[in-house]
Amino acid sequence: MEEKIKQLFADVLQVEMSVISDVTTPENLLQWDSLNHLNLIAAFEEEFQIDIEPEDIPIMMESFLGFKTAVLWKIG
Repeated sequence: MEEKIKQLFADVLQVEMSVISDVTTPENLLQWDSLNHLNLIAAFEEEFQIDIEPEDIPIMMESFLGFKTAVLWKIG
């Protein structure tokens, strides 16, 4: 499941999977800006049929690890 999350994340941001790791942040990945963060949220909600709550969004923007953890938690 983690590879699927990473692949979708890379696809939305239009980057290679190899540039994404748990320590990837919006500060070190230029494509991960506020607009693309909203695109990520929408893509993950659609792909995994989940609802991401507004209070989850700041945690998800801290790092890829935070994003992945939140998605995995929502998937169950």
